[in-house]
Amino acid sequence: MDNMLITTTPVLEGYRIKKYIGPVVVPIVGAGNMIRDWFAGFTDIFGGNSSGYQRVFAKFIHNGVTEMMSQAKSHGANAIIGFHIETTNISTGKSIISIILYGTAVSVEVNTEVANE
Repeated sequence: MDNMLITTTPVLEGYRIKKYIGPVVVPIVGAGNMIRDWFAGFTDIFGGNSSGYQRVFAKFIHNGVTEMMSQAKSHGANAIIGFHIETTNISTGKSIISIILYGTAVSVEVNTEVANE
């Protein structure tokens, strides 16, 4: 999947969109744990980053992007445009978060008119 192009923009500079395949959406509901919540409480009081949550969040995003690429590829896409990530805390505590990754799967080719300039 190394050759999958992903961009937050609606176009890919230097490429021509041959076909709009459709949306790819990956919902993730992830949970931390009580110990991580406890340490995050110290971060809330004293300030700083919660490295435990950052690692968990990064893993969720990585797995979500991998799933998006897999979905897009299975429908013949070689790129995803308009990539977005939305998050929501869905519990009253700190433990459960909803992450939605979405974009549009497309088939692109190098724009030879731009490449030859």
